[in-house]
Amino acid sequence: MPYDVTRDITAGSLVLPGVAGTVGATYSEHRKDQPGRGAAVELPAVLELLGALEAGQITAAQARAAFDPFLDRLEGYDRDMDNHLARYEY
Repeated sequence: MPYDVTRDITAGSLVLPGVAGTVGATYSEHRKDQPGRGAAVELPAVLELLGALEAGQITAAQARAAFDPFLDRLEGYDRDMDNHLARYEY
């Protein structure tokens, strides 16, 4: 079951508090093998990161790393769901 997550994210010196997202809900038919599949993050935070990147305040690597808290939570979610489903396999 998907659920909402709120995480502070940091990219270089830029800190975005309370970024909202969801894990276990968004599974596009595209980018199936990409990290983050199954997660969604609020668009205003993404746009703020892109603006900071465009202004030269942060690097692309810092912007990408800012999403690590969501990727970590998604990884835990996927592991929990795998374990949950394994109990019901016949």
